[in-house]
Amino acid sequence: MVRGANSDSTARDVAVGRESSAYRKAFEAYLRYGTPIDLAVKAAATENHPTTHYIWRTQRDGRVRPSHQENDGKIFAWDEPPPTGHPGEDYGCRCWAEPYTSYGQEHFTITMHDVSDEGSPWGSADFVYHYFFGGGRTVTLRKTGNLRAVVDEFRKQAADVPTKLPGQIADKARETPNGSFDDDFRRPYPMKDIVFSLGDTTIGGDIRGTVKRAHAMIELRGKINFNLSDEFRDPLGIEQEVLRRIDAVGAFPTELPAAKPYRIVDRWTGTFEARVHLDRSKSRYRYVPGG
Repeated sequence: MVRGANSDSTARDVAVGRESSAYRKAFEAYLRYGTPIDLAVKAAATENHPTTHYIWRTQRDGRVRPSHQENDGKIFAWDEPPPTGHPGEDYGCRCWAEPYTSYGQEHFTITMHDVSDEGSPWGSADFVYHYFFGGGRTVTLRKTGNLRAVVDEFRKQAADVPTKLPGQIADKARETPNGSFDDDFRRPYPMKDIVFSLGDTTIGGDIRGTVKRAHAMIELRGKINFNLSDEFRDPLGIEQEVLRRIDAVGAFPTELPAAKPYRIVDRWTGTFEARVHLDRSKSRYRYVPGG
């Protein structure tokens, strides 16, 4: 019986592979010559799969087109193709579909966008210099060259932690198993070890998403608008220390009227895609204050 089962499985895989190959050839003919695709061939290519969903996989090299790189690692349904089409459908596509077999498997992916720095990272001396000579002008974190480092740390503290931001989003989505939802968050995060001059930095955002029930699971996706705010306010009494040294050498006046606190701000966006248990008690994605 085992041998027969293996034989059946092999035969099925060969058949599916043959049908997929036939569809690819038909698709190439359509792209090159405008030849209509036989509907029976397309149906066989999209219906005869061992699972209803798959994970998009790329070759992960420099030849992967950006739109397909964006799909890498994401889960799609065979009956709901992404805008790019399924793996292998686009002409010359070398991507492949890995069967998504675990019915109860959860995942939650938050992807950051618009995170780019505009120069070399500021050190403590640069932040202090702007405090004394910047006239209180607000600066963006990306202008200081530290945005990416702070966002990476934020991921570790909140965006990649199931009981933090993903858990909050999942809990909100559970309130409306089919439809749309929105929420917001705003909390301080310690950044002193990343950029000493920042200390505790407030990061918040507004969340907009859609959710669809899939049996005992829910599938959600959406967008997050992130914003960061901080203020450099003479940490550790540095102004007094500078004035003490100035008085000691007597080289400058004892007052520095140009020294003013200044705001540090920035914005970026993110997208999320997830599949989690509808039953909160069965899910690892659930918000836990302080967890």
